[in-house]
Amino acid sequence: MAAIQSYLIILASFLGQSEKISDVPLQKEPARYAIEAPDVTVIGIPVSKVTIRALTVEGELDKEFSGHPQEILGLELWVKGVDTALPPFKNGILELKTDLTQNQKVFITQDLIIVDPDIRGTGSLEVYRISKWLSLLPPVLAVVLAIWFRNIILALLVSVWSGAVILAHGNLFLGFVHTLDTFVIHEIVEPGNPDNSHLMIILFTMFLGAMVGVMSVGGGSAALVNRLSKYASKREHSQLMTWFLGLIIFFDDYANSLLVGSSMRPMTDRMKVSREKLAFLVDSTAAPVSGIAIISTWVGVEIGYIADSYASLGMAEDYYTTFLYSLPYRFYPLQLLAFVWLVAYLGHDYGPMLKAEVRAIAFDQVIRPGRVNVVEAETVAEQGQLAHRLLLRNALIPLFVLLGLVMVGLMWTGTIEIERLNVERFESGQTLLQKNFRTVLEHASPNRVLLISSFLASIAAIASCSFTRVLSLNESVEAWSAGAKSMFLAILILVLAWSIATICDASHLDTAGVLVELLSGSLSPNWMPTITFLLAAAVSFATGSSWSTMGLLMPLSISVTYSLLVPLNEVDPNHHLMLGTIGGVLAGAIFGDHCSPISDTTILSSAAAGSDHLDHVLTQMPYAITVAVISLVFGYIPVGFGIQPYILLPVGLIVLFLILQFYGRSAEAEAEKILEAGISAEEFNNTKHEKDEEQSELTNKDEEEPDQQDESEEEPTEAD
Repeated sequence: MAAIQSYLIILASFLGQSEKISDVPLQKEPARYAIEAPDVTVIGIPVSKVTIRALTVEGELDKEFSGHPQEILGLELWVKGVDTALPPFKNGILELKTDLTQNQKVFITQDLIIVDPDIRGTGSLEVYRISKWLSLLPPVLAVVLAIWFRNIILALLVSVWSGAVILAHGNLFLGFVHTLDTFVIHEIVEPGNPDNSHLMIILFTMFLGAMVGVMSVGGGSAALVNRLSKYASKREHSQLMTWFLGLIIFFDDYANSLLVGSSMRPMTDRMKVSREKLAFLVDSTAAPVSGIAIISTWVGVEIGYIADSYASLGMAEDYYTTFLYSLPYRFYPLQLLAFVWLVAYLGHDYGPMLKAEVRAIAFDQVIRPGRVNVVEAETVAEQGQLAHRLLLRNALIPLFVLLGLVMVGLMWTGTIEIERLNVERFESGQTLLQKNFRTVLEHASPNRVLLISSFLASIAAIASCSFTRVLSLNESVEAWSAGAKSMFLAILILVLAWSIATICDASHLDTAGVLVELLSGSLSPNWMPTITFLLAAAVSFATGSSWSTMGLLMPLSISVTYSLLVPLNEVDPNHHLMLGTIGGVLAGAIFGDHCSPISDTTILSSAAAGSDHLDHVLTQMPYAITVAVISLVFGYIPVGFGIQPYILLPVGLIVLFLILQFYGRSAEAEAEKILEAGISAEEFNNTKHEKDEEQSELTNKDEEEPDQQDESEEEPTEAD
């Protein structure tokens, strides 16, 4: 009886069950894999790194796991153009990296990366993938809108917003919010960056503007111009002085741009040199000089890129010697410096620059009327209210303090850094670094030095004007404040340009990676110098940064050239194709930087010269393209086929001279023609198309009015 009762209980419980046992879902186990990958990837473009970690049931790293998972979906590893099986885990970690020097690339092929999809402890990560053409949208928008609206701030804002919208999965409002609270703010505060380089650049730009403001109001700038005018009686002389001063300040491109532009602006204004021309002179002697100087803040970075690339290929070499050997292959910066001298010496111009120069000479308009005042420092001195005494010392003291402190600061910070590195090298048994002028300058901290030096130089300007009683202390402080505030719009452009660079970097839209993937391919080694020059120019133009372009393309270009030379048994660290490739990367990065409206050095050159930024870009671009074409035709193309640069450089210089001599025209002669023709400033500043339409309308109106008058006079006669 008891057995029957137990049976009935079991049967009742079974019949009362509402679901089948097979229909009950299994409880999901904790993920057995953790996946780390970029949040945003570009379809068809390799990512920098993907890391997968095997986990225990407790969620900790399973260091004992060293095999292969059953299946990994959404990841591919390509080595030398061949889809390759993924390697096994090591100590519980699988790290996949893109290494361009080894021609190894990692691709994310799906929106979801899944490890072992058939088990309950599967690991997965959702990835946002975008089209490669969206990656190019922000820099293209910046250029197109700047030319269309002739307003660089509006163009940059729209460009940053468009990139933020793309990263926000198309959400327009969220993109607007992220434009301000993420990208713009990030470029100022730079969280996680102990160097605070952007904030330092912003501050030393303001301090330098403050120094110039005190110099101007205190009459120091006017006194300096009066003294220099004794040696510069012609427009050409003032331009040559600007070029020469740019060569002297060779140690840093930022210091070169800001110091030369602000110092020479009053003099070039008096000589009726347009602000666009001054910005061109400043911009074209800043990065080119620093890039090819054997001692500068650029040298350490350039040598570091060369050393890292050669070391990854197993080539041991004196990298500084390779750097020196590559100098003759820097066709663009070398020929650009010569071209600037020719422009200043001959007094010939062409294109938009000629119109700007004619405007300045004929109508005394050094800046284009009606342009958006985004970079000019409108100080009290420039409005005509100068100090009652013009003392040269009020200009020389702050300038000497600035230059002296910069040199002392660079040596001091470089020495401290070398001592710190030598302690680490000594503990690890490595060779100690030597303390000489070159190595000290390579390891210096230029941004920190410029920050402190510019602030102390601005204080020296206040002290000089106060002690000489040219200005009272309150007037000096007011001039200091006005000079600092005058740089606000230039700093705004700079921050927006940095924001675009961040949006386009490898962690976001990876614009540079897209360009590299689109433009690179299997080529003859003879064409590598040409290809690297063009590729570096495209990447630098799109990103606005020559340094990041060098860091991206140097290992790629050197490794590709190396792989092409290996079958020919011509692998040599100082092979002319290797040197031509290195020169092509470094020169192309400067060329693209010169043409880019989002380049920081271009923005600072505009600010220092007091030129409208877009006017500077549009007037400089034809000159930069001219030199780049000559560098290609009489430089990188023939050097790839064995012609020595010592032959090509003079030939290119002769061609540049012929272009200026026969294609360029004298701005002074053109200005005389304009004045003799009785053309007003308003008519001249209109575009040719607008002038033709206005002239046509006036002509038609003049022809129609007499006919109408004749008809009105004839009609009563016929009635009579």
